[in-house]
Amino acid sequence: MSSVNEIPNGWMETTLGEVIDIKHGFAFKGKYISEVPNNNILVTPGNFSLGGGFKSEKFKYYYGDIPEDYILNADDIIVTMTDLSKEGDTLGYSALVPNGNKIYLHNQRIGLVIFKNEDFDKKFAYWLLRTRHYQKSMVNSSTGSTVSHTSPSRIQEYEFNLPPIPEQKAIANILTAFDDKIENLQAQNLTLEQTAQTIFAAWFGKYQVGDELPDGWRVGKLGEEFKITMGQSPSGSSYNEEEIGIVFFQGRAEFTSRFPDIRLYTTEPKRMANKFDILVSVRAPVGDINVAHTNCCIGRGLAAVSSEYKSYVLYKLKSLKPIFDLFESEGTVFGSINKTSLENIETIIPEIKKIEEFDTISSKIDLKIYNNHNQIQTLKKTRDTLLPKLMSGQLRINEFKE
Repeated sequence: MSSVNEIPNGWMETTLGEVIDIKHGFAFKGKYISEVPNNNILVTPGNFSLGGGFKSEKFKYYYGDIPEDYILNADDIIVTMTDLSKEGDTLGYSALVPNGNKIYLHNQRIGLVIFKNEDFDKKFAYWLLRTRHYQKSMVNSSTGSTVSHTSPSRIQEYEFNLPPIPEQKAIANILTAFDDKIENLQAQNLTLEQTAQTIFAAWFGKYQVGDELPDGWRVGKLGEEFKITMGQSPSGSSYNEEEIGIVFFQGRAEFTSRFPDIRLYTTEPKRMANKFDILVSVRAPVGDINVAHTNCCIGRGLAAVSSEYKSYVLYKLKSLKPIFDLFESEGTVFGSINKTSLENIETIIPEIKKIEEFDTISSKIDLKIYNNHNQIQTLKKTRDTLLPKLMSGQLRINEFKE
């Protein structure tokens, strides 16, 4: 089925197979894959964001020999052909390989887009592969009961309407301009967060349990400093994507670098977190952290940690990552941490005046990060509203209207 009912003037109906090939990735050996950083990043389906785009988080690294034919170039277009979620949230979506001094490796179940001719603009192709219509067609034609799979042939069967090259470029430039602004704000937020973490480390990170502590400081338990609420999942029948009820976060699948993506709502909330509570993953990977940017219901994969000193609790929990990592080996299948273990983590509790002083400084930094986040969400919403209209020809750029 065509992506639109009528073909705009000057456009032509075609399939992706007419303009691109999809190259399979390489089956890199598992014994050389590690979470210990090096220069060789193994691209996985986890590096694709909801809605498309590259997700520079939770990298896997490779320590073995690397076949040259499977080294990706900056700005290569890649697609994910496997999705572990029941809904197939990222299946088929595209991402651009980042620029930088890292080597990105073309892993199995990741497709590399190869262009057959110059009639298909690279950036236009990237945005076409981020449309909801395209992605839903990949999900609907996918195979697998618990893990969704697509294939090069299914991707190439997708039908769409192709504008002339000048209009392709104009459409892509409009959409890319939004992403450029988003990336600039994200870079600002990264710098701001690094600044706050540096201050925290300088003030609090130099003391370990067992050290001689300053006056007014003591060793205590995490549960003495903070209130901890463990999540509880509501009935699956209450989930919806229509914004009915309360925002619901199931687990770390919705996590980003700072604030979780909103995907689901529930009409039967069980356990709640308040705005600016810290959300902690209590199932593998244990200890991943995000900040609730709204009041929300939390599922059993999360805990909400709260305090009067909201910035302090955030950076304190980030500093406990080495302790959280110890829980990865617990449990029969997945690493996990329960409320008792979380509350009983031994920690240094500084004097309250020092906490207040830090929170006064860092809260201003965090407010700027939050405001930038809101700008990013507005830009994303505008971009995502324009995307299907530009790609279908429903909205035409003035100079190309006929």
